[in-house]
Parts: sequence; C-alpha cells; structure tokens
Amino acid sequence: ARGTYLRKLKEMALADELERATASEEEKIIEDKVEVLSTGQKVLRYDSFLAHQRYYDDLKHVDIQQEKSLGKGGLCWDAALILAEHLVSTRSISTESVIELGAGTGLCGILLAKLTKCHVEITDLPLLMPLMQRNIELNFSNSGAYISDDDIRLLHEEEPPQPLGSCEARVLDWGDREDGRKYPVIVGADVVASLYDPIKLAETIHSLCQEDSKVFISYKSRLDGPHQLFEGRMRELYETVECMIPQGSRNKNPNVKILQAFKP
Repeated sequence: ARGTYLRKLKEMALADELERATASEEEKIIEDKVEVLSTGQKVLRYDSFLAHQRYYDDLKHVDIQQEKSLGKGGLCWDAALILAEHLVSTRSISTESVIELGAGTGLCGILLAKLTKCHVEITDLPLLMPLMQRNIELNFSNSGAYISDDDIRLLHEEEPPQPLGSCEARVLDWGDREDGRKYPVIVGADVVASLYDPIKLAETIHSLCQEDSKVFISYKSRLDGPHQLFEGRMRELYETVECMIPQGSRNKNPNVKILQAFKP
C-alpha cells in the first residue's frame, strides 16, 4: 500500500532526474540554496531550484518547500509551473472556485491562488497533506502564522506580493465522491502516470464538473499508454477535448502539453 506507492513515486522521480541530468551534462551546475527559518526548519529557496531546473521565472510569486522522501509528489515539476502560468497569462481563470487534483507540493494551485482572484482547493492523498499545508502557510502567512515576517522577507529578499485569492488543502482519493461537490474549474499537473488509474482519473474529473466546467490538465509526453487511455476516456465524457501547446510560461520545456476539456 503506502510502501508500494512511495517506491513507485521515487522510481518516477529518479527517471525524471536522469532525463534532466542527461539533457544538461554540459551546463554549469548551480548549487541549491537552503535557508534556515526561525522555527529551525530548512527551506529550499525557490529561486535556486528554478535556476537549477532552467526555469525562467521572476522568482517573486511563490515559495515552495519540497520533501524528496515523498518521491515525485514531494517535488516541483515543469508541468505545474507551466500550467499555472498558462492559465494566468491566457486569463482562463477569473473569480471562480478551482480544484487541483494530485497537487503534491501545491505549486500550481498556490500560484493560481496568489495571482488570480479565485479560491483554490489543492488536493492529494493524506501523506501529502502536511507538505501542502506548510506551503499554504508559507505563501499565505496571514492565514497560518507558523512562519515569521522576517522569514518571509528572508526568502523573498523584498516585501512579498499580497495574494489576490485564497487557498486550502484537503484529501481527495480519486473515485471517492461522497460529498458531491462541483467546481467550475478543475486543474491537474502531471497527474497522468503509470502509478494511477487513468480511467478512474478521467471519471473523477467528470464527477467534479458542473454544466459549464472547464478542465485543464498539463502533462509531460513520456507515458503513451496511460495518456492514450486517459484521453480516450475524456473524449467519451466531454464534447470538446483539445491538446495544445502552453502559452505565457517562461519555462519552454517542449515536452509539456495541456489537455483542455469543456461541456461534460
């Protein structure tokens, strides 16, 4: 159960790290920077992580903790940043309620909540709740004061921008839809993987939709089998399903695409 889940997450994370290392053998190695907060916690500076991963962000919007011990779910990935920046730059989200599936660190949902006037629920399995909650508190310090103003300034090296929206974390196990809640916008970053059931994922997304919902799923082209099953089921459930190249992100990873679906 949990042991198998973590082992598979770590295997996927190692595969991604190997791919990145192979692609950047001749690039200058940039050491990650770690800050120690007044609580004694060690936090990976997001700017150094972005530089190491060759993102080109302005480094002012979000601070994210990672936990490598949680495997792939505890790390930040291209698809999350690209999806958030795409949705912001194309103004695909306004004053709406948004749910993110398989949020992991919460990077995508937290960025959306900070940069748009929406309320975002970031969801994942129970073992990722502490990490997501810490990242919410880190970025929305007024709602959870375990982190000091001095720590916030230390991380940003300037006054952080005020969030435009709000964010909360909760558990959502795909296939368990007892509460019946519906959302106008459903997002997910890199959630189509061999570890998960792509059919159950598509059906969970559909169960979260109301009549005029919009769905945005970013993914990295690496798992043809799961992606084909997922996209096939989505086309059965939705009138319109389109795969597109992201816009507006400074991360130019050519392998990341966005699937969007309308009118369930």
